[in-house]
Amino acid sequence: MSPSKFESAASYGNGDASVSCSHTENGFVDSLPLIQTEKAVEELLQQTPVQGTDEHLIEFSEALRTVAKALRRAAEGKAAAQAEAAEWKRRYELERTRNLQMERKEQFLGKGNGYCHAERLENSTSNIVPHNQSEEHSRVGSLEHGICSHEVLQDAESDFDSDAVHNKMMRKASFKLSWRCNGENSDQHKHDIVYFERGNITTAERSSRQISLKWESQPQTVLIFTKPNSISVRILCAQMVRWLREQRKLNVYVEPQVKAELLAESSDFNYVQTWKDDKEILHLHTKVDIVVTLGGDGTVLWAASLFKGPVPPIVPFSLGSLGFMTSFHSEHYRDCLDSVLKGPISITLRNRLQCHIIRDAAKHEYEVDEPILVLNEVTIDRGISSFLTNLECYCDNSFVTCVQGDGLILSTTSGSTAYSLAAGGSMVHPQVPGILFTPICPHSLSFRPLILPEHVTLRVQVPFNSRSPAWVSFDGKDRKQLAAGDALVCSMATWPVPTACQVDSTDDFLRSIHDGLHWNLRKTQLFDGPRDL
Repeated sequence: MSPSKFESAASYGNGDASVSCSHTENGFVDSLPLIQTEKAVEELLQQTPVQGTDEHLIEFSEALRTVAKALRRAAEGKAAAQAEAAEWKRRYELERTRNLQMERKEQFLGKGNGYCHAERLENSTSNIVPHNQSEEHSRVGSLEHGICSHEVLQDAESDFDSDAVHNKMMRKASFKLSWRCNGENSDQHKHDIVYFERGNITTAERSSRQISLKWESQPQTVLIFTKPNSISVRILCAQMVRWLREQRKLNVYVEPQVKAELLAESSDFNYVQTWKDDKEILHLHTKVDIVVTLGGDGTVLWAASLFKGPVPPIVPFSLGSLGFMTSFHSEHYRDCLDSVLKGPISITLRNRLQCHIIRDAAKHEYEVDEPILVLNEVTIDRGISSFLTNLECYCDNSFVTCVQGDGLILSTTSGSTAYSLAAGGSMVHPQVPGILFTPICPHSLSFRPLILPEHVTLRVQVPFNSRSPAWVSFDGKDRKQLAAGDALVCSMATWPVPTACQVDSTDDFLRSIHDGLHWNLRKTQLFDGPRDL
């Protein structure tokens, strides 16, 4: 090849490259100049007789072809990203419309029944029920000098059934929640007030955050949940049912299977009540004043999962292998229930996560999965796949990170001593409002767990370039598959789970990690060793 031909070929290739690189937008190159550049390279290779000594020309042509292909892939990636962004915008608008419709429906039903007759919670006490949206203020009633009344455990129903609901509510025991300051019961609660005086920011004295429940009318109905396939629990349940009915004159509800077992033991248990279908379960909170669980933490999780909205106070008895939420001992169940029924008692408001899946194939609102409430955690993992999980995580539409590892745990503070703790997460007091963001065996040494505020909304999406689908489970059950493009959206639920405390929430929490985990248990250092002079 002559030098003139080489110079013209080089200038021709460089000229096309400069033209193609001039058409950029946000770091991406338009695809049309790239295609023209690649065609020019092909024509150059076909027209120019390549000799054995022109190796540098071959290397230059191959490099130019590689650059053109890379730029074309970048343009295709940009187009795919724009299409994906448009699709997510469409689904976001769909979800926002759905939430607005649900809020309007709940507000309409709430006005029709007129349950919340007290004033709204003040801003200083709005974090008692862990939800920061406006619908909370339309649901939760407050009392003078108190946190809230029993309306926090009531839900709205249709107008035509208002009379029946009213009759049911007349049988429910009313109560109010109040702060406990310095370990003593008090109807006065201290507010977290921020002062802006003379340019200085100071805070008022804070309360101990211990919450006390005081009955305003005597409880009438108790619902008992039991751990299945346990003879000792079955015997204790029969004794407790008989004592509650004969000694305390209370109405007793049990699960249908438990009622069948009690009737098989004796026909004297025909006064025990139960439910027939799922529709009656939705209205249990309008009939039940107290929930008693006989088992471990799993029994508490099962009891809470049946209440999709308000949850009555739960009295958990420890009959499992390990329990962080079961603070009462079954040997003294009579004394414990007497003190609970008499009141006042300290309670722990345990936050729940509301989760729902947005399918990539969903084109209409009715195709979106129903929300699921979890008390411990929601886990996204790789399932049986041998590939790493690839998850894109967003917090209020802000990109957080891309999880590459075995999976991710989104946990409540009550679930901080469960799966999240085993994966390296921190132990958090159950009344601390927050969401734990804990990776499972991440493929990065710098990936450490996070604790996010309660008001955020988290979205975990399986990207389209993921090698395998992901699997999500809610409190260890209801396992579902997440295909490429599917997303899991989690936020703090409106209705917490109130559990009774033996002493108070802090004492019960510390005792549970000492007794259950033997936290920081070691022999004390001997005093007869070397000493500082």
